[in-house]
Amino acid sequence: MINKNKFKKVLVFHPALAPYRIDFFNRLSENFDSKFYFEHRNLKDQKFNQQKLISLCNFRLNYLDKGIEFLNRSFKFGFSLALFKEKPDLVLCSEYGYGTILTFLYKKLFFKKYKIFVISDDSVDNSKNRKGSRKTLRNYISKRVDGIIFASYEVCDWYKNNIDKSKKLLVLPIIHNDKVFRQKISKSLNKAKENFTEFNLVGKKLILFVGRLVEVKNIDLLITAFSKIDTSDCVLVIVGDGISYNRLSQLVNQLNISEKTIFTGRKEGSELYSWFSMSQLFVLPSTYEPFGAVVNEALLSGCEVLCSEKAGASSLINDQNGLVFDPYSVDDLSQKLKLKLNNIIPLSINDIKLRNNNMLFHFDDKLEILVKNLF
Repeated sequence: MINKNKFKKVLVFHPALAPYRIDFFNRLSENFDSKFYFEHRNLKDQKFNQQKLISLCNFRLNYLDKGIEFLNRSFKFGFSLALFKEKPDLVLCSEYGYGTILTFLYKKLFFKKYKIFVISDDSVDNSKNRKGSRKTLRNYISKRVDGIIFASYEVCDWYKNNIDKSKKLLVLPIIHNDKVFRQKISKSLNKAKENFTEFNLVGKKLILFVGRLVEVKNIDLLITAFSKIDTSDCVLVIVGDGISYNRLSQLVNQLNISEKTIFTGRKEGSELYSWFSMSQLFVLPSTYEPFGAVVNEALLSGCEVLCSEKAGASSLINDQNGLVFDPYSVDDLSQKLKLKLNNIIPLSINDIKLRNNNMLFHFDDKLEILVKNLF
């Protein structure tokens, strides 16, 4: 049977290739005649192994390498040329910035018929707190494109009630293909057993954080809350690196929990997934987090999650798989750590196995709805 969608041309403009977008882009490539253009060869604040990521893509990557830097921002050339060359039926742009504006102006100036959809990663908190030119651009552009893809229904509802009720609005959380990701977790189990032995984790309850060690991630709060609970059978594992490392390690020493805290440094691939595969409780304490794809990764790995109410990924949490907390309250987090840890059994090597998926829905279901509604 012929896939009629394959005759539809989709052009994607995106800042850079990241692990949590590959499954989405692969599915677009499978369903449409899709072309992908990236403004940067890697993320500015987190350098992924791009060679490894590209090996997971079923599409070709094009780069907008030429451009200028102005006021610490990049302005890339090549958007118009890509639009002229690819002649798309639909353009997917990221957020409401430079690339989206150029795509909109090109359409108007040259009387093009293509649709424009914006992919917005904003949380409700981010949406409410946009100010100045960023708010003006958001309101202006979002009312003039054909649709917006939000990361949660909560943001979608906020937009309907505060910006524009008439716009075509779709929802796609920043999630992995559960089948693909859980295969990666399964392959990491041997490495997890190595970590279990190396760090002497028998009889321990593992609390995990994964992310950049920077102020906005609010790891100070997590460390302080951890120090306030009974840590006799608990270990806090912090995976990541960043400018806050020295300060955080000093805080751990000051609170006398250095023997209960492991800083692993930054990890990717199986080394990262091995910590997901055996940790029992994941915590995201950010004070600012448009979404937080790492929450999806933790849930797919079988962790329960304590998630900051400021993170968009808090929409993935309910009483079946975790709790949401106030990232400005040490007491709130410490109380919820206690509550969850009371129901966790200390780890043995036999517990390191593929666990149940704690996500509330499946990638395939969300993508099927999205694909049907783009045209």
